[in-house]
Amino acid sequence: MLLSVVIPVFNGERFLNTILSCFRQQTVQDFELIFVDDGSTDHTRERLLAAVDTVPFPVTVETIAPLGVSAARNRGMELASGTYVSFVDVDDRIVPDYVEFLRKTAEGRPFDLLYFMSRRVPEHGPFTAAPARPDAKAVTRLAMLNRIADDPTRFGVYNLFIRRTFLEEGPFRFAAGYDYYEDYDILYRMTARARSVLVSENQLYFYVLQSGSAVATFRVERLSCVELLEAAVPELAKTVPEFVPVFRKWVIPRIYWSVLWQACLAFTPKETRRFARLSGMRKKLFPLLRYPGAKVRLSTLLFECAPDLFILAARLLGRRHSRIKKTDFQPFEEYLITWK
Repeated sequence: MLLSVVIPVFNGERFLNTILSCFRQQTVQDFELIFVDDGSTDHTRERLLAAVDTVPFPVTVETIAPLGVSAARNRGMELASGTYVSFVDVDDRIVPDYVEFLRKTAEGRPFDLLYFMSRRVPEHGPFTAAPARPDAKAVTRLAMLNRIADDPTRFGVYNLFIRRTFLEEGPFRFAAGYDYYEDYDILYRMTARARSVLVSENQLYFYVLQSGSAVATFRVERLSCVELLEAAVPELAKTVPEFVPVFRKWVIPRIYWSVLWQACLAFTPKETRRFARLSGMRKKLFPLLRYPGAKVRLSTLLFECAPDLFILAARLLGRRHSRIKKTDFQPFEEYLITWK
């Protein structure tokens, strides 16, 4: 078996036909799907079991107690039997030559990690991409870490094919109990320990911006879960010490920048100003005044000099690319008053 695809599911019955169709359309059928049902209360399990005998590829359906996406992915990794493993979210989509590209790249060229590109699209698409080219190039793990650091929100675990034995050697597991940044955490830890890393500019994955999804919900955990990334520093210091200054200077502040941008969309301008003050955003974002990316660097300068204009710009520009909903500020205020 070439590829094991781990798909965590929670109340995802309305997406099942679409994701199964994506895999029916694969130009190479050398894969297995592992659906891990994280305690769904809809008809997800029944529909998956009914689909098992209707598709031309192996499908495993595993049900676990509702423990979150990290537990579901971890269980999926335990069940994987393919040479390589990938992670796909049930409400996203892949291109028809997703598996074919892996086969062509892996033939005679084994690797620990193969990064590829994804694109964020609204629910109605478009879902088209150019046929994949044989363009995978070898990079050092430090070079890949620096590339991720240039835009920490661009890459996720859905941007990867991973050698299964490398996962087991780690052993690598998603951090349980965290609703956010658990994928960034494992992404940095895996890349820091990989012996061989390839990267492709092919777009193989569509990250669909679903209304009502975790991405569209602004919660206190957006702040509290940053501690997961901060806790990764000691491990990174052992494996790639030269990357630690970049991680501290760019990666963590860039996550706070993203949180502030989301706050602008979730709160009123007055609430956003209070959120920024209570969370100490000015100090947290200060390193980004020298950030390589112009958007982040200039917007941080705008926040430093004219916070109200920053909030206005974020509200105007963010609506085009975000589904963040209006959010009650009180839970954030209660949390931030005691947050350190």
